[in-house]
Amino acid sequence: MVILITLIVLFAIFFVIRKHVGPAHLAVVAGVSVYQTFGEQLVDMLGKVIEGASLDLVGHCVYLALVLVFPLLLYFHSSHGGLFGILRIIESAAFAALLTSLISGPLAYFFPFDTLATQIFDWIKTFEGPIVVFGLVTAYIDVIFYHE
Repeated sequence: MVILITLIVLFAIFFVIRKHVGPAHLAVVAGVSVYQTFGEQLVDMLGKVIEGASLDLVGHCVYLALVLVFPLLLYFHSSHGGLFGILRIIESAAFAALLTSLISGPLAYFFPFDTLATQIFDWIKTFEGPIVVFGLVTAYIDVIFYHE
């Protein structure tokens, strides 16, 4: 249930707040890449600084910061505009689906009582690759057709 609510809220944010999604979308992919490259070292370092914290908890928080928080900050600070019409709906849905699929693991961790979230997480993981590719295409289209 938490994952469905997250998907709906993210779609509403991206559709209603008419800003360029492309740069934030690319920042999500960069965040995933940075986490895969340096995440383990960063989590170990923060685990030593924050005594008594679970490494799983620290790892999920670092992941969410890189994949969700920083790209959303970039989105909210980007200029107004972006794609229009049906492309806007598709782009908003693609970005919301990408973010939801990427953060579904931490959501399932933070809400272990939500068995539906765990089932949706397992189902979403099967489509994550095509969602990322489709999202990147829409992000590049948004960046290419950007007009001031």
